Amino acid sequence: MVKLPDILPVCLGLTLSVDIFRSFGVKKLYGAIVLGLCIALSRAFPTVAVAAKPAHSSPVALTANGKKLMEHYASILSSLHGDISGALPSVDPGMTHPFMAVYRSRQTKKPYLLRNRAFTGAIAQCQRTAGPILSMVDPFLSSDQYDNQLVEASIIADATPRGLATFAQQSKANEALINSLLADPALMKQMQMADGARHGNYGLTMQIYTAIEKASPLSHKGILQRFALAIALLQRPALAWYPFHPVKRYLNFQNAYLKKELSPYFPTLTTWDCRFVADEPYTNQQISWFRHMFMNYEPNNVMTGHYLNIVHTDVGYNHMHFHCVPGGKPAQFIAGGGECGARAWIARLAERSFGIPTWGVQQVGHAALTHWTPNGWVTRFSAGWDWIWWNQRSGLHFLLESQARAYPKKFMRVLRARWIGSALGEQKPDLRSYGTGGYWFAIADCEEREIVASGKPTYVTPSLTQLAKLNGLTLAQKLAATEVPSSAMEISEAANGAITIPAAAYSGHTGVVPGVTSMKSFSGGMQIFYHCGQPAGKKHHPFQYVVKVNRPGTYEITAKYISVKPTEYLNLTVNNGSAPATMTMPWTNGMWQVTKPVKINLVKGENTLIFNRGKMTGYHARGIFTLSLKAFVLTPAK
Repeated sequence: MVKLPDILPVCLGLTLSVDIFRSFGVKKLYGAIVLGLCIALSRAFPTVAVAAKPAHSSPVALTANGKKLMEHYASILSSLHGDISGALPSVDPGMTHPFMAVYRSRQTKKPYLLRNRAFTGAIAQCQRTAGPILSMVDPFLSSDQYDNQLVEASIIADATPRGLATFAQQSKANEALINSLLADPALMKQMQMADGARHGNYGLTMQIYTAIEKASPLSHKGILQRFALAIALLQRPALAWYPFHPVKRYLNFQNAYLKKELSPYFPTLTTWDCRFVADEPYTNQQISWFRHMFMNYEPNNVMTGHYLNIVHTDVGYNHMHFHCVPGGKPAQFIAGGGECGARAWIARLAERSFGIPTWGVQQVGHAALTHWTPNGWVTRFSAGWDWIWWNQRSGLHFLLESQARAYPKKFMRVLRARWIGSALGEQKPDLRSYGTGGYWFAIADCEEREIVASGKPTYVTPSLTQLAKLNGLTLAQKLAATEVPSSAMEISEAANGAITIPAAAYSGHTGVVPGVTSMKSFSGGMQIFYHCGQPAGKKHHPFQYVVKVNRPGTYEITAKYISVKPTEYLNLTVNNGSAPATMTMPWTNGMWQVTKPVKINLVKGENTLIFNRGKMTGYHARGIFTLSLKAFVLTPAK
């Protein structure tokens, strides 16, 4: 397996942006310092890891061989530059100059908001001016005749001959990786169609991709190949504050995919889409924890694909309460809630854990997200596309590209225009602004807008029925299709007198109980979700069971449950008694556990057991009370 340097991220931990700390609720300098030191003391793993790229690293000196390699790559680029320049359609400068003037004028039409008529009017004027030029260049951009030259030239230009030589001079193996890439037009094209390598570091991309291929034969085709390449191009999540292991990230999702745990839409994703699944800053262990916790805790949301619902049911919108629960920030956010940052981070983790692409975003004083859906990307928890940005890209730029990519054949015109711009050394556009970048990047922008305005997308995501035929049912789909026998919801008595009460056998004074939801369980049978949300004063409702007892006396009652909150309490009143018993429900890390027994007295015949949320004080008075319950067991006390 290829090994990369394992670098303890001391500087990375100490220089994380203020926005990240705010999203965690850490608002003082000592919080940043402590977090940085904790990261620095973390142990580096002995497999492929990618550390943060220094912001202002000095160029590595080239060896004699490195200089020869740089000259070699520069010669290739120069030759390709000549071929491409000679093949491009000529356009009268009398058309291109006015077009670029109108294109540049968009930069001054701030604010870049859809309600700003000056901004939208400038875009419309630019499209009208571009129309005749697009008609002239579209035959070239619609042809794949020069794709091999375009993708190779754009890769060398993006990486720079010096950048390729710096990587290649390190070893014969590295040089061979670059040679292998430049000799593989299909792989180069797939990379460039997915927006290319992070920071133009194609050598590192090849190193990671080769390591994944070696680790898993399944990574060579289909969705797993696309996901492997996406990880290699991404290299590390944008906000990862720990040594990232691309191979382990790939294997995490491969294993989940083979176990049928991921969304049924995951196999439909392109390589570009997959980048937004792999770009999860939480660790692989935390991703796996969340996936399994959610399947246990709220299987109904996994069955329906409503992964974001956990934000509404469990992440209270309140000042962050740090609790000493293991599992790191995801478990703490769910246990203690938080403001917009905490909710956005959990929402992104929820989507990505199950293979749904997410683009985390910011707006002034707020954190939110956007995510993929079968009908296109949408914003969540935000004011809208024109108010958001992320990683030097505005929401409107991202939305435009995501919409244009729904026309795969036409979108190739956009990509080819970009590749031409890169190959010719043009200035790339500022994706937080408008009217920037060179001529061919301006053409690419106008092509995108023309494509989106041309009509309905030519690619439609297959339906769930079609996907089931192609890929089989996921675990969630199988569970949704499973018939639960009525016996699974019947109270039963064993020979030793123990009485089992399925949680789903509950009733209320009027039948249905608000705040209690019955659902199928991945562990078989049924379970319920008991939810008392914010504010704490909101009315909550008891649920009850009527139990027939043949052997009166003292019983010990236990509950099989899941809690993702700090210790909660469930009150139990028997036969309308005045002094309820209290069942203690400690945090279970999202896994099923059984409570300690509590003694109650039952009479012969029918007994009514009424359960209600216990008294909430301290954090609980401000937070959310939630439990998942599978069953109660009444055992005769000895």
